Amino acid sequence: MQSLKNRLSKWIFETDIFKEQAIYLVGGCVRDIILKRHAQDIDLCCANARQLAYALAKEKGAVCVVMDKKPNVPCFRLINRKFPEDYIDLTEIRDHVIESDLKQRDFTVNAMAIPLASGQFDPSMIIDIVDGQGDLKNKIIRQVSPNAFVDDPLRMLRAFRFSAQLDFSIDPKTIKNIHTHATKIKTVSSERILFELKLLFRVSNILTHIEAMDKTGLLSAIFPEIEALKNCDQNYYHHTTVWGHSLEALKAYENLLTQVKSLFKTTADQLMDFLNQDDHIALIKMACLFHDIAKPSTRNVDAETNRITFFKHDKAGRNEIEIICDRLRLSKKNSLFLCTLVEEHLHIRDLLKPGTRQKTILKSIRKLGEVIVAITLLSIADKQATRGVKSSSKDRQMYQDKAIQFIESYYNDIQPVICTKNLITGKHLMECGVKPGPVMGKLLRIVREAQDEGKISTPSEAIELAKEHFKNMEQV
Repeated sequence: MQSLKNRLSKWIFETDIFKEQAIYLVGGCVRDIILKRHAQDIDLCCANARQLAYALAKEKGAVCVVMDKKPNVPCFRLINRKFPEDYIDLTEIRDHVIESDLKQRDFTVNAMAIPLASGQFDPSMIIDIVDGQGDLKNKIIRQVSPNAFVDDPLRMLRAFRFSAQLDFSIDPKTIKNIHTHATKIKTVSSERILFELKLLFRVSNILTHIEAMDKTGLLSAIFPEIEALKNCDQNYYHHTTVWGHSLEALKAYENLLTQVKSLFKTTADQLMDFLNQDDHIALIKMACLFHDIAKPSTRNVDAETNRITFFKHDKAGRNEIEIICDRLRLSKKNSLFLCTLVEEHLHIRDLLKPGTRQKTILKSIRKLGEVIVAITLLSIADKQATRGVKSSSKDRQMYQDKAIQFIESYYNDIQPVICTKNLITGKHLMECGVKPGPVMGKLLRIVREAQDEGKISTPSEAIELAKEHFKNMEQV
C-alpha cells in the first residue's frame, strides 16, 4: 500500500482544483497518524465538497459515490477505478469553519485536523481544540459534546467499537450518557448499525466490550431478544442463565481463536483462510451469543421430575435468528451462514459420537460444505461454556479433542474427496437407457456416495453400480 503522503500527493497535490482552497485532513486518519497506525481511510473536509468532489473525480477518472456516513452531512467517496482499495472521502466543512466542524464530531480522539496547504503535508500542524491528543495519550474515548449522541445515536455503538479497536477505556461521563440515550439507537438505520457491529465483532477479545455495552442497555436496545435470555434459567448441565452461557460461549470461542496455531497442527492455515472469508469470524461470534435464542420459547418443565428441557430449540432457533438477520439487513449469504450455525449447532455432536457411520458423516458434509467447520467451532465453544454439575472438565476436553480431530480430518481427508469430479454424469446414464428425472437423480446420488466412501474409483465401476441399482428399481 502506498504511503499516506504519496496518496495525498496523487489525489490532492497534483491538481489545481484545490488551489486557493482550504482543505483539511480530519478524523480517524489524524488519530492514526498520531498513534503511528496504518491509516487506510483518508477523510478530507472542505467547502464546496460536492462541486470539488465531482471535479476531482472527472480529472482523476475516479468513481464518485455519495455516502451517508454522518446524518445530514453528505460524504463523497472517490474511488480509484484500477485500485478500488485506494479511495478518499470528502465532506462539507460544517459552519464554514474547521474549529466549529471539529466541535460537532463524535469523540475527542477523532476531532483533530491537519491543514493541507498547497502541496504540503505536515503532521506536526495539528489543530486540536478539544484535547484529543491528551485523550490519546491517556487512552480514553470521550464524547466531544453533551449532544453528541442526540445528534447521531450511532456514535454510542461507535464508542464501544473504538474502545475495542484501540484498547481504550470509555470516559465515565460518556458511559453515563450512553446509558441515558441507549434507546435512541433504534432510530438509526439497520445498515449503519450492521456496519458498526461487523467492525466491532472483527476485533479480538470483544467479550469485555460486549458486557460493558450490555450494562448500558445499548445491547438490548439493538437486540431486545437478550432480555428473555437473561430471564431464562437452565437445567443442571448449566451454571448460569441462557445469556450467561452465551457470553461464556463467546469467551470460549475467542480463546479458541488465540490457539489455532497450536491446536490445529496441520490445518491452521486452511482454517484461518476460511474464517477470514465473508466475515465468518464475526458471524460465529454472533452465533455464540444467539445459538440458544429459542430456549426461552421452547423451555418446558416436566411436572413429575421437575426437569427443565428445551426440545428442538436448535431448529426453532433458525426462525428466531432469521428475524434478527432481516432486521439488521444481513446479506442473503451472511444470513444463511448465521441461520445454519444456529440450526445445526447440536447436530455436530451426533456426528462426533462413537460408532457414527462414515456414510452419515459424509451426507452431512455434502449438505453443509465447509460451513460444517464453523458449526464445529461453535459446538466446541458451546460445550466449553456448559459448566453445570452434570458437566466435567474431562468431558469438555475430550469433546474438544474430537472436534479438532474432525476439522483436521475434514481438511486433510474428506474435503479432497468431496471436491473431486463426479465419475459419471447424467449423460452417461442416458446412454445406459436411464431417462432424466427422479430416478436418474437418485442413481447419481448413490454413485456419488459410493465414490466418496471409496467403494468405486473409475467411471466403469460407477456405471456398473448404476446399472445394478437401476435393474433393482425396475424389478420393484
